[in-house]
Amino acid sequence: MSTVTLSIFRYDINHTKVSHQQMYQVSYEPHDVLLNLLFRVQKEQDSSVCFDKNCRIGLCASCRVNVNGEQVLACSENVAQLVAKYGDTLIIKPYNSSKAVRDLIVDPQYDRLHLDNSEDKHE
Repeated sequence: MSTVTLSIFRYDINHTKVSHQQMYQVSYEPHDVLLNLLFRVQKEQDSSVCFDKNCRIGLCASCRVNVNGEQVLACSENVAQLVAKYGDTLIIKPYNSSKAVRDLIVDPQYDRLHLDNSEDKHE
């Protein structure tokens, strides 16, 4: 089993105006995806960590996050490959930090507006 440091964006729109990154050491197996590690952090280290998930098969994009500057789906992104690419520390932020409402969760109204606007441009 290997270990990685997850530096997770922490923010709660209802309690603070300032965000920060919080570090968690997490063990992982070669087959683990990022969502597995987020669940592990939530279950074993800090139950207050919030993130979106839904289908867990890469269709809905609700688990979309930014890892070291790259947008990924947490449910399908292999941790071992991320570590090989970025090293032992993964910086995890919401895919749009300016619209974050709680940790890695982005305001769903922003998602809807963003999707509506992009659909209009394609018509």
